[in-house]
Amino acid sequence: MGRQGGRVISACLMGVASGAAFGHGENGDYGLVVRNGRIVVGLGDHDTGTVTDLGARVFAAEMSFNGSVVASDEPGVFIPADEFAPGTGIGFDVLAALRVWNASGQHFHDVAGDAMTIEFGPNSVSTPGVDGVVPGFHIVYTGGVFDEHYDFLLPQSAAAGIYLLQLRFAATDPGIAASKSIWTVFNHGMSEQEHDAAIEWAERNVPSPATGMLVGMLVPMRRRGR
Repeated sequence: MGRQGGRVISACLMGVASGAAFGHGENGDYGLVVRNGRIVVGLGDHDTGTVTDLGARVFAAEMSFNGSVVASDEPGVFIPADEFAPGTGIGFDVLAALRVWNASGQHFHDVAGDAMTIEFGPNSVSTPGVDGVVPGFHIVYTGGVFDEHYDFLLPQSAAAGIYLLQLRFAATDPGIAASKSIWTVFNHGMSEQEHDAAIEWAERNVPSPATGMLVGMLVPMRRRGR
């Protein structure tokens, strides 16, 4: 599938603590590096081979119709050379039910009526209907630069809307801890203005790294400093 131009918004990039304005439109993948024995997610750039903005929590992407599904293959997963030992499985867990943006209430508390499926080759996993951890699948890292793209899929019948997916990344190496939660805000047929509003809500309301709360437990709160 063609890449849809993913975007990443993060506390560091947007100047959250200072209340700086959001600057949407940053292109990038989920960039994975290992720091102090834990996977840390940042902004992956396959053109430069680097991961910046470490600690990014909220990403975003556009979806479009592709045959019988609504699809995006952004953000991808990018790993610089030599971050993991060759043969390590790089995977993820789904941490909560898929959420859908409530435009009138300006929140992501509502569980979506459809599941989102994440695919790569023969591997497939879907978001649960209620909050809970669903193990994903692994792709084997063979060395060098890793730049792979899952397909994020909704059924063709899915209502136009903005959807929130919560994941964490993990490795099969027992010496490497899983990442903190990250959230991706997918736009299916809504305006860029509404997408931006949903991204901003997610940035304001994602829990601080110390809490480990799932998105289903979120309540409106002031923006937290990181």
